[in-house]
Amino acid sequence: MPDQHYYQYAFAWPHCSVREIGSGVDPRFAVELISSRPIAVVASPVGLDQFDVARLQGETTEDVGWLNQVAIRHHEIVRQAAKSSPVLPLRLGTLFRSQASLLAAAARCQKTVADFLHTLGDRQEWAVKLYLEKQPVEETAGHGSSPPLGHAPRTVAGAEYMKRKKAQLRRHRELRAGLKEEIQVVEHQLKTGTDGCCRVRLLPAGLTGRSEKMLFNGAFLLPASQVKTWLATVGRVCGSVRRKGLLLEVTGPSPPYHFCPTPEL
Repeated sequence: MPDQHYYQYAFAWPHCSVREIGSGVDPRFAVELISSRPIAVVASPVGLDQFDVARLQGETTEDVGWLNQVAIRHHEIVRQAAKSSPVLPLRLGTLFRSQASLLAAAARCQKTVADFLHTLGDRQEWAVKLYLEKQPVEETAGHGSSPPLGHAPRTVAGAEYMKRKKAQLRRHRELRAGLKEEIQVVEHQLKTGTDGCCRVRLLPAGLTGRSEKMLFNGAFLLPASQVKTWLATVGRVCGSVRRKGLLLEVTGPSPPYHFCPTPEL
């Protein structure tokens, strides 16, 4: 076999089951669980004859397409591993020249990883996104009473035009303030009873696949015992914000990407 490296997906406990996961990001090699007690490494070999490390930079359109497939498989492997053990996910493209160098890196961060896995336990990450529907709130705030304010209509005196323009600007400020307050209310309601909450960067429509504007993107960490109660709360909040022209989307569970430390490998 040509030059071979090891690609690491995550840390887990030694009892983590990877047998049914199948192939890694290089489909010629199966995912392995490599012990580094008291922790273990979820990894797989990659052959550099086909797995081109330089393409991980995504510099060309072709590279981006390939990288997207690698990312999908990477995250699926982490998700599968998390079914049987707490995991500490690693970033895409974590490569080592050999199994020996992989284990040496694992040894350097054993305590950090073990402490995190103990703390994580059965907790799960859930994601919540809040969107503004295309039409509702701004039109309601304006009551449809003013004509569009591009160039001043000839029939409207300058003073009246400025009055309307100021009124529209005031409504826009009120709208933004109202949305900000609503986001804070939603965040407070949803983080009650969780073990962690953090805001995540807002995504453009090209990455969400939705036409609505994203207003809030948050990650929540929950004990498994609280998920049912929390989802009931999500349902109530969803109905409440829908009446205000907002859409709430929840996905999960997933590995704790937004709540884990970054080991020094």
